[in-house]
Amino acid sequence: MLVMHIGSPKTGTTSLQGFFHTNEVALRERGINYMRSGRSHIAHNPLPMAVAQRDAAAILDAIVAEHNAAPDTAHVISSEIMFRIIVARRLRETLPEALRDQTRVVCYLRRQDLYAEAIYKQLAKNGLVKLDRGEFLSGHLPKLKYSAILDTYAAIFGAQNIVVRAFERERFKGGDIVEDFACEHLGLGSLEGFSRQPSQSNPSLSVELTEMLGRIAYERHANPRQLVRELSNMDDPLLFSSRDTFSWSERREIMAYVASDNEKIRATYLPDHDTLFEQGDLTRNNSDNALAPERVAARAHAGALALARALQTLAVSAPPHARPNLAPQSFAPATPPGPAYPIWFDEICPAGPRKGYFHWLGHHGASFVDRGPEHLVVTFDNLHNVGDIRPERNPWAAKFCADNGWSHLGIISQRPDWLRDADLIAFFREQADRGFFERFRRVSFAGTSMGGFGAVAFSALSPGATVVAFSPQSTLDRQLVPWERRFAKGRSADWSLPFSDAAQGITTARKVWLIYDPFNAPDRRHVERLAGPNVTALRAPGLGHKTALALNRMGLLQPVIESALDGQLETRAFAQMIRARRSLFIYREEMAGYLTRRGQEARANRLRDLFKQVRRASGGRTAYE
Repeated sequence: MLVMHIGSPKTGTTSLQGFFHTNEVALRERGINYMRSGRSHIAHNPLPMAVAQRDAAAILDAIVAEHNAAPDTAHVISSEIMFRIIVARRLRETLPEALRDQTRVVCYLRRQDLYAEAIYKQLAKNGLVKLDRGEFLSGHLPKLKYSAILDTYAAIFGAQNIVVRAFERERFKGGDIVEDFACEHLGLGSLEGFSRQPSQSNPSLSVELTEMLGRIAYERHANPRQLVRELSNMDDPLLFSSRDTFSWSERREIMAYVASDNEKIRATYLPDHDTLFEQGDLTRNNSDNALAPERVAARAHAGALALARALQTLAVSAPPHARPNLAPQSFAPATPPGPAYPIWFDEICPAGPRKGYFHWLGHHGASFVDRGPEHLVVTFDNLHNVGDIRPERNPWAAKFCADNGWSHLGIISQRPDWLRDADLIAFFREQADRGFFERFRRVSFAGTSMGGFGAVAFSALSPGATVVAFSPQSTLDRQLVPWERRFAKGRSADWSLPFSDAAQGITTARKVWLIYDPFNAPDRRHVERLAGPNVTALRAPGLGHKTALALNRMGLLQPVIESALDGQLETRAFAQMIRARRSLFIYREEMAGYLTRRGQEARANRLRDLFKQVRRASGGRTAYE
């Protein structure tokens, strides 16, 4: 039997996956196998990602083989990315017949008004949504109807094999989702003897504090995850609240909008229940107290003070060389339960499910996680990461590669030498000489700025590779680029070493994608040095040297990289995607600076004024801020 847990999002998925991952051996002894096929780290996210890309044959074959090797075992797969209509539809096309009669799908659903609040807070916290709750809600309403996804899975496995549970703790066995899932769906009598993390209520931050986090993360370059950890340890009840995002009437409107869809779900999958969700709190106007002006003001005041304390604590507690790491990490992993370990260690440690290695080379480190021969991605740190000595530190894009199930060679840098290090170069040459890169069907290199240089330069070691580089340098050799005045430490490095001019080695790549701001003169000149028939230069006007950061603010960094690595990124499509940059503060400052340098101060001032007008019209904030 295969139990496929498909989420949905915001229903305790991480807790479930952490339990299965931590107790793999003990569960296997009880006849429950948390499948290794299609899994990276603690979740089976590579499976839906591959399904969506119509490239899941190898993963599905491995799942069938693992299932058939122990047919009497209850096999478990878990990924909330499975709760997407495109995944369900394409899984219907590709799922092997051998699994269709063996699978039960389990799905927990959060009541839609509470789900919308959770999604808004998640996006707002990371600066990925315009801080206009009404506009967010109107645009998100169509996504709150669940039946289309459930019915698609029912078409694959039969409605009788779709198990739907309302995410309401009072209905769970023991009031706990882990116990509910393990006991109700896997037949465990109890969780006695299994490792459990201490129970935490994990209260939701207030919406005011959540919105401040999004702004602080951008304006102060602070890492929201670090801030959330600090805030969660504070005992001021005003920092935590729920049902504080949408009014009582708005929440009633949400539930009215989805009422017929919810009734369809109840009738189909929960015929013994009177309702899909308990809605007693919406029967009378008793919930708007959270939105009373005095309550909003009190939470906002408490949140501002708490953020100031959290920022101060992080600044004081961090050693001087580590303090810059308050800046956001584009691909920083979520903190797992228990001690914090980097993803590569968690996967290749003695008890881990993967093969790999970590080599420390003096000033640089190389971590490799083998997730199969299909695709290797090689990434490099940028200046922001240099000096980060946290034990849990990951290479750039580590979680991104893990979520996609790609093998990953990540280069960690503790010196801003633009990878001009004899030991590091010798390491790369040794890998190439022993056929390391040839083991993989596809090889890609990626990075930004200093890491972008590394991606372009070292791609020469794997002819036919794909390269994605954001605002890269072609070299910092003073003889070749005398006009480059930035990056003093990098220019002082030893540029007599091999792989010092990316323009010479780039010709061996199959495809190179360079994302840059043409108004940034040094970046433009480097891209011009890297021109060639295999190079596509994607213009991102107004994003300055922070193209990767700006794309991440818009929620576009991962889609851009994925499309480029798949060879599907088009110039026109990219230009349409980044139109949203006009709402970025980065864009305003870069464009105003560009106009000022051209002697057009009046136009720069008009641009700033227009930006402020848009900001006021949107309630004091702009999108992605």
